[in-house]
Amino acid sequence: MVQIADECEKYGFEILNDGIYNQDQKLGEVGCTNSRWWVIRASSVHQQKVPCDSALDAVWILSMVELTQPSRSELLDKPFDELTPQEWERLREYQPVVERELVAA
Repeated sequence: MVQIADECEKYGFEILNDGIYNQDQKLGEVGCTNSRWWVIRASSVHQQKVPCDSALDAVWILSMVELTQPSRSELLDKPFDELTPQEWERLREYQPVVERELVAA
């Protein structure tokens, strides 16, 4: 798995036990089973292994993951036990928008 580490280093990604990260956000996982490379994007709904040709391709696919933060209203829909400390802080600062009644003049 030296190939994965080499490719991650090129992008400045961090490899932890549960996957590959960029700026404390999980991008996904990369692996090789029976000489076949695969990648799982953390943002994927189905979390399935997607075949690829090499570690270079797999890490490149992860590099294309857009690092966007969920909106505060999206965080409200997320299970509490899955929230990160940063997401909790964003929710603490959340101010709901008060709906205004429009009156015709």
